[in-house]
Amino acid sequence: MMPRELPGLYWDEDRQRYFPVSSKPKIVEKPRPTVSLPAKGVPRASRKNGFDSPGSRGLRSSRYFAQKDGILHRILCSQIASTSKSTRYTLPTLHGGSLTAFQTTTYNGCMWSFAGDSSGWFYSSLIDSERESLGFHTSHGWRADFNLSSEISSICISGSLCIVTSFGPESKILHFPLDSESQAIHVIRINPHAAHDVWTSDLRGSRLVLGANKQALVFRNGGQSRFEGLKTQSDVFAVTQDENAVYTGSRGGSILRFDMRLAGTKGQEILGDTFTSKTNSVTNLKLLRDWQLLVANIDGSIATFDMRYLQARTPILTCFGHVNSYTTKTPLVIDTSEDFVFAAGQDRQVKVWSLRAGGSPLHYDRSPFPIFPPSPRNSNPFGIPFEHPINALQVSEDKDGVSLWVTSHMNLHKYDLGQRGVAL
Repeated sequence: MMPRELPGLYWDEDRQRYFPVSSKPKIVEKPRPTVSLPAKGVPRASRKNGFDSPGSRGLRSSRYFAQKDGILHRILCSQIASTSKSTRYTLPTLHGGSLTAFQTTTYNGCMWSFAGDSSGWFYSSLIDSERESLGFHTSHGWRADFNLSSEISSICISGSLCIVTSFGPESKILHFPLDSESQAIHVIRINPHAAHDVWTSDLRGSRLVLGANKQALVFRNGGQSRFEGLKTQSDVFAVTQDENAVYTGSRGGSILRFDMRLAGTKGQEILGDTFTSKTNSVTNLKLLRDWQLLVANIDGSIATFDMRYLQARTPILTCFGHVNSYTTKTPLVIDTSEDFVFAAGQDRQVKVWSLRAGGSPLHYDRSPFPIFPPSPRNSNPFGIPFEHPINALQVSEDKDGVSLWVTSHMNLHKYDLGQRGVAL
């Protein structure tokens, strides 16, 4: 049955929804070649050597490429689910603290890695290209740089700057420049009367956003100037931002959007009251493809929403199987292609979902003739409990491929996604 034609709206076949005509992507038509009609009496089968019209060929071609793209994505899903090549490193944390945050990045041909623990210690590791053949990390590759007095709550990187935050009544911000020649490493203490309990952070260019007690803190210059408080009336567990706006997710379940182009901006509640309840805090927010917002809640739900409809309550897709009921800090990360989401729950398991399909987590293909043979259970990261809770996840990409990083207690696990091997 064909969808009805509605005034001012058009039907998007891929997303199975109506959208305003003003948001319809513009289609640039290429000039059509002149097609001469066959002379009268010439059989139809002989027209243009038996091929259909250019319009029909274009339609078939677009369908072919869509089907091919879907098949390739399903193969990639199977590859990722069968990951078994992994490496484990034990970080020599001071005072036996558990790792609570982790980030890695490449800058000027060097690989930087940063970690923080529950005792407030911040660690760094630098591997240059000359030592690359010795492995990514060595036992002496990590060093304890600073102690921020309370648990490291977040690490974020943008360009040449790494920002580290600590949780507690006297929260601190550590500035760690990757280009040490232009800036100095220093620590800023947040006035506890103005703000405390920094849960999370997001750094975009030079704008730093922190999620704190009943507000988000916005530093226009990477935390080196006075901050602007965005009042939320509830503790902020999740933050994300784009060029013009800051989004906050709170303990009370509300999601607010702040337009940073306006002075003294007030938050606009989006997605209605979809999550507002005492038991459905927002734990993660991620922006996707310029028009989608991924939301994870404390009840274990993960879903994406269309940001062109700020009051829409129906998700584009929903991911099932994430286990959580009370943990406010549940690690969640999206791959660089924005095709997959990885999350760790209270069951001490990492799960992965396709952001094209949603539904249940990806799993081994146990059919009699799988595309890729199942991996050894002791080295596959998905659906198998870790010995300790998982506190941080990250996806990185380099010349060797895409890797998933998992921190559990004092251990750092690196999984080469889609590759099979023997765990170390």
